[in-house]
Amino acid sequence: MKNRAINRLFCFLGIILATPAIAAPDEKLHTAAEAAKPALIDTLRDMVMIESGSSDVEGLAKMADFTEARLTALGAKTERRKAVRGAGADIVIGTFEGSGHKKLMLMGHMDTVYERGILGSQPYKVDGERIYGPGIADDKGGIAVVLHALKILKEAGWKDYAKLTVLFNPDEEVGSIGSGELISDIADQHDFVLSCEPTVAAPAAKNDALLLGASGTATDKMEVKGRASHAGAAPQLGRNALTELAHQLLQTRDVAKSIPGTQMNWTMAQAGKVRNQIPESATAGADIRVTVKDGTVQDVELKIFEPPRFFEG
Repeated sequence: MKNRAINRLFCFLGIILATPAIAAPDEKLHTAAEAAKPALIDTLRDMVMIESGSSDVEGLAKMADFTEARLTALGAKTERRKAVRGAGADIVIGTFEGSGHKKLMLMGHMDTVYERGILGSQPYKVDGERIYGPGIADDKGGIAVVLHALKILKEAGWKDYAKLTVLFNPDEEVGSIGSGELISDIADQHDFVLSCEPTVAAPAAKNDALLLGASGTATDKMEVKGRASHAGAAPQLGRNALTELAHQLLQTRDVAKSIPGTQMNWTMAQAGKVRNQIPESATAGADIRVTVKDGTVQDVELKIFEPPRFFEG
């Protein structure tokens, strides 16, 4: 990730500084970005070593302490707000006052998809021009780029903004369920908002680029009710909810393909409580993405159920 990190840093500097006309490359900023690479990699390592899954309140608190301290050192006025749902971790907000006219907002997220203990099996490591670690791209790399871009711009004396707000939330990987409304409210107060998420990397993408839109998200849930019975003594008296759930998942895995700009993937499932009992209930959760322009998740209706095959009579 070394080369991508420096490319992202320089591109990000260009985006922040860009005027309505495309700005020409600034060699001084490019030199500063190159010089910042070792420090940026150190920041990445420090954050990756903080395990901060979306439900890990302790790890997220450490990430909040880390990012707030860095923003304060850059001269920001900082505050922390509790996410109103989910794990209830802190949202970190930093604000800078400038001398220009436009209001800018930069966002990133401190949580990752990994559970506590992941560093034991997927440790931070450097392999040639690549750096590996849980959450290094999504989105601790984005946070590192924000922090080091702001440091470079501060050292360059750039304050051509009325207000610059930085927001790091703790629950993006679970849908920003406790921070989304606050993000929306604060974003409405700014002229430009940049979400510092990773873009698709090579070979899927030919080059790093600025994304002007992202998919909408939703979740779906399937519930199957059966009948419990002893798995050893009388399995024939039961109605196996797990078996039926498996059938329904196979029947519905491609249902979203008929809706343009929509995809659905079953990603979670749970059934049964003990090994020796036919499960009477089973559930599955789905991740839904919508990329239809000007569409909303509410516009999508997925008809996925058929009458259960096993439970008649």
